[in-house]
Amino acid sequence: RDTLLEVRQKVGIVFQDPNDQLFAPTVKEDVAFGPMNLGLDYEEVERRVDEALTMVGMEQYMDKTPHHLSGGQQKRVAIAGIIAMRPEIMILDEPTAGLDPEGVEKVLDILNNLNKEGMSIVISSHDIEMVNEFAEKIFVLNNGEILESGDKHEIFSNKELLKKAHLKAPITTEILYTLKEKGYTVDTTKISIDEVVEEIIKIKKD
Repeated sequence: RDTLLEVRQKVGIVFQDPNDQLFAPTVKEDVAFGPMNLGLDYEEVERRVDEALTMVGMEQYMDKTPHHLSGGQQKRVAIAGIIAMRPEIMILDEPTAGLDPEGVEKVLDILNNLNKEGMSIVISSHDIEMVNEFAEKIFVLNNGEILESGDKHEIFSNKELLKKAHLKAPITTEILYTLKEKGYTVDTTKISIDEVVEEIIKIKKD
């Protein structure tokens, strides 16, 4: 508790349901809450709020009530509230849950941009396709224990591991294993769509 403020300046958390952390009358006030509690002056808070809302594409909604927004918009406002705190690490619980494909794409674009700018992103999710596209390192958990860690090629090509953790393999992995079961020689460690297409082309050439 003695270092809680210091921790909050370094680590920000976005909940699965944004309604659990959006509470202010307006989007602007909600995003400003964190920086204000850091004791920053008014001008700095204003600047951080404007920057954060612009980064997530929600600047035109700053005077709206958060709970009148769509699920995807609420998620982006919640992320903006963390961005305004300028943490080193952002932790998100099921960031794509309940979002339509467009909402998922927007959230992932935001996270990718934040990561490119130097922020570490940690995601807890059952969305295998999203993890396959986004994650650089994966930890597979089961009952609170880490079963395995590695890159996506190592993790998603291990069907026994995924089964043990009650996770579904990415569709690309399923395609390759289906081809292998039919007698074709394929590399089941391939993960991306482009890699799988190359494997299929090799089969056709053979």
